[in-house]
Amino acid sequence: MSDILSMLENYKKTYFEGYCFPDLKSTFEVNLFNSFRSYIDHSSRYPVLLKTNIDERGIFVETIKTSLGGQFSFSNTIPGVTRGNHFHIRKIERFVVIRGRAIIELRRIGTQEKMSFELNGDHPSFVDMPVWFTHNITNIGNEELITLFWINEFFNPDDPDTYYELV
Repeated sequence: MSDILSMLENYKKTYFEGYCFPDLKSTFEVNLFNSFRSYIDHSSRYPVLLKTNIDERGIFVETIKTSLGGQFSFSNTIPGVTRGNHFHIRKIERFVVIRGRAIIELRRIGTQEKMSFELNGDHPSFVDMPVWFTHNITNIGNEELITLFWINEFFNPDDPDTYYELV
C-alpha cells in the first residue's frame, strides 16, 4: 500500500467515522487532507448532529475532536447550579466563559485554601485547571451560563481520570 493511500484511508477512518481532525504533520498532509475534504458530498453529509448530554444542570456537548490535541466542548448551566467538584491527575483543561457570570473555584488536594475567580461573558475570559486541584464552576448570574471547554484528551469512560471531591 502506498503512503498516500494509507494517509487517505486514515483520513476516512479518523474524519468520516470518528468525526476527528487527523494529525497533520506537514504542509503536504494539510494539502492532501484538504483535497480529500473537497470531494465530500456536503449535501448528504452535513449537518452532523452532535450528541447532547442533558441533566438537571443543563446541557454538555462535545463539539470538536482533534488528533492534534484533545477536544472542545461546551455547556450551558442554569442559574445557581454548580458543575464539577472533581480533580484530575493527568488532564489539561481550560474553561472559557463566553456568556453569563460564573465563579470558578480551585483547591489543591490535601489543603483547605480555596481560590475563586469571577468570570463574566461580557468580557470573555478563561481559567486553566491544574492537576491535583479539585475544581468547579457555578452560575452566579440570572441567565444561562455558556462555557467552552478544551481538554487535551478524549473522554474515555473506562479511564476517565476524574475523581470526585468537593472544592
